Amino acid sequence: MAGNENFLQNSSQTAGVNPLNEEQKIQEILQEQQKLQALYNQVVVYIQGHPNMTSDEMLKYQAQLKQLSEYYQKNQEKLKLLGYSNLQVNKDVVIKSGATRNISVKSIFIGCGAIIFFLVIGLLFLFYYLVQNPAQLSGLGSLGISPSTAKSLLSGLSLTVMIVIMLVGIIVIIMNVYKSFTVKNKPKARYYGGIFIGVFVLGLALGAGTKLLGEIGKIQVDALANPDEVLLSYVHQPTKDNSTQLTQINRNSILIAPVNVPFKLLTQNFKTYIALQIGNYTPQTVQLDCGNGQILNYGGNDMFNGACFYTKKGNYTASLIVGYTDAQNVQQTGTYPIKTITIASELSFSVPEDKKLEMQNNEVIVGPLPVGLTINADQVFRDLGLKNYRISWDGDGDGNEDKADDTSFIFNYEKAEVYYPSFTLPDLGKSALFSFPLRVEKSLTPVCKFSFDQKKVNDYVVNVEFLDGGERNISDYSYLVMDHATNQVLDELQGKTYGMSFNYKFQGQGSYLFRMNFITNEGKRGSCEDIVRLTDKASYTVNYELSSSTPRISSFQKLNTTQIQETKTITLSEVPTKLKFKIQSIEPKTYDSVVRMLYDGRPVVETNTDEYLFDVRDSKEHTITLQIEDKVRGLQYQENLTTKIGLDDIVGDIKVIGEKSGFSPFTTTLDASATKLNDPDDEIAYFSWDFGDGKTQNNLSNAVIKHTYYYNVEKNQGTFKPKVSVFTKKGRSLTFGLEDPIIVNKQLIKLDISSTSHPTQEARLGEPVVFSLDFNGLPEKIYWSFGDESQPLSCNGRECIEMTKTFDKKGTYTIKVTMEFEDEQTVEQSMTFRVR
Repeated sequence: MAGNENFLQNSSQTAGVNPLNEEQKIQEILQEQQKLQALYNQVVVYIQGHPNMTSDEMLKYQAQLKQLSEYYQKNQEKLKLLGYSNLQVNKDVVIKSGATRNISVKSIFIGCGAIIFFLVIGLLFLFYYLVQNPAQLSGLGSLGISPSTAKSLLSGLSLTVMIVIMLVGIIVIIMNVYKSFTVKNKPKARYYGGIFIGVFVLGLALGAGTKLLGEIGKIQVDALANPDEVLLSYVHQPTKDNSTQLTQINRNSILIAPVNVPFKLLTQNFKTYIALQIGNYTPQTVQLDCGNGQILNYGGNDMFNGACFYTKKGNYTASLIVGYTDAQNVQQTGTYPIKTITIASELSFSVPEDKKLEMQNNEVIVGPLPVGLTINADQVFRDLGLKNYRISWDGDGDGNEDKADDTSFIFNYEKAEVYYPSFTLPDLGKSALFSFPLRVEKSLTPVCKFSFDQKKVNDYVVNVEFLDGGERNISDYSYLVMDHATNQVLDELQGKTYGMSFNYKFQGQGSYLFRMNFITNEGKRGSCEDIVRLTDKASYTVNYELSSSTPRISSFQKLNTTQIQETKTITLSEVPTKLKFKIQSIEPKTYDSVVRMLYDGRPVVETNTDEYLFDVRDSKEHTITLQIEDKVRGLQYQENLTTKIGLDDIVGDIKVIGEKSGFSPFTTTLDASATKLNDPDDEIAYFSWDFGDGKTQNNLSNAVIKHTYYYNVEKNQGTFKPKVSVFTKKGRSLTFGLEDPIIVNKQLIKLDISSTSHPTQEARLGEPVVFSLDFNGLPEKIYWSFGDESQPLSCNGRECIEMTKTFDKKGTYTIKVTMEFEDEQTVEQSMTFRVR
């Protein structure tokens, strides 16, 4: 590097030497420039070769580079002055620590673009190769990538490349469109060309990408995963949420009939296979022989139309039936066995004798509604050698378990639709496959069912429900309640009176048949019935009435039955007393009910229907027992009543002599003279009467009294219950009254019209005629009407009970009188009067 310094010194010394002619000077300067450039390069190479030099040395060499650059620029100025035009500008070079150089953004963009371009070109070739050779996708299995995943990756990468190229095209279009509008004073043909290129790239990406994606979509993943298979078989296992669900059959699958098995044709593998069978001829028709008598047509979308429905255990050979035209233009058909379908076991089905069970159109068909289908899996456990009888049933395919660990299953279907019953065998997991859509057919007449909700021992709410909304077609209906053991009709109910939900009280323990008979709007007759069994022991509800008579009161008087039922005691005030026990009702009144009445344990025979008499002749306690029993239904009832003699100090007795009712004013006689004292040393001192109309008479010695009752107009009241209080000399007292009230009716108003001057009800024209009224009571208002054109007359009270009238025309007149009374009664009367 010392030579560099000498060269710089020499250059500075020669700078002032006499100049030569211009041509020589130019040549010398050019030679000097070449030396400067060489020295400059040497310094740069030296610096790059010694990256670990000290900072002082680095500053020294940078100073030399700067000096060389300055001399180079001065020479360039000299050449310019001498008229030399082929100048090269040597820019300053900045050398950073570490001997690295800056890379421009443009260079990076160009480099990345080139890399992406070659990557895209490479990917296009790769994708084209894979599309033309899809079998190569299966080779990715060694990397743990399945053919379906590989296809998805290929499709995704192709779409990505397509989008990138489209974006490049769009960017080119946008940039050139922008330049074509913004650049001035320059030719725009280059920009139009750029727009054309962008459109071409965009169209090419869109067209080629779409074509590529379409070809990728045609790749059969199943053919790649199963290169040795021509047919793939599945089990059609539809659910309410997914009617097209398919499960592929593999070597671990166990098929149980009935089962629907769709087939898929692997077209790529089929082409290879059929070419070996028929040569270069093109198949024109393809069918599938299921091996069970079914023939499926090929639909052209990989899947055969429909499914093979296997209903019995066994081995079935699935064969392809291929039609083609040979070289002689003759139609040929060949059958080629492809695979064997093994049905390992089968379910059995049964329905009641009056119901239908068929297997057709790939379905199990039962009906009509309602129908109970029995499904039996005993053979499944035997054929598969399952030791543990573990099974879960779902009768309607709703995902909820209906029964478990029972090989026989009964499910009642109450709605017409297609169901997807299912079962699972925990010991086999998901390897057991089956499929049988169950079609439940509708009934020709509406179908109903009963339900019974117990409220009490014998009390139920009866509900009737029609399936599939059949109640809309019912015009009339009725109910029958029968004893299921004897078929005896116990009750008949009119349907519209009770409706389809009502309360019903059964007679007791036992079995009852409830039947509904109905008529539809079309006149069809139908019925439904159900049996309800009452196992709870129940009791009867009994209502009765007690009354008594004594020598003093010969007629039977009602006792306080409510109090007797509460205390279970019959309190008698004197002996002897006759008791009458009248059974008013027994609920339920069953055919087998037996009633027994006992008096001190001895049977008592009824005197009349449900009526019994007892003679209590002493003051001892006696027991009356009522027993009711129905052994058939388990109904029992027993009630014990005890008689007790409680002699009262005063035995009151009041009665009415004569009539107890009449018209106001009504006079009656009250008699309390039969009142009895049980203390022989005591006697009655006086009576105090309360007549029940607000009037009283106190401290009277007489036990018989008369009283006049008036109908109470203000209160519209005419019923009165008189009472009497008896007081004895020893200070005892008792108040008692009539059990039956005294009834006073409103007074009947009598009204008659007569003519005192003309009793024959005839008069001559112009003669004064006197009319008079005959009535009872005190009227408030009287209205007269004479039947002519004169205005009616009115007066208050009795002011106009007699009227004089002169008629000025001949004819027959109707005389009418209306009376109003204080009690708001209105009475009318009329008469006919003739004028000659």
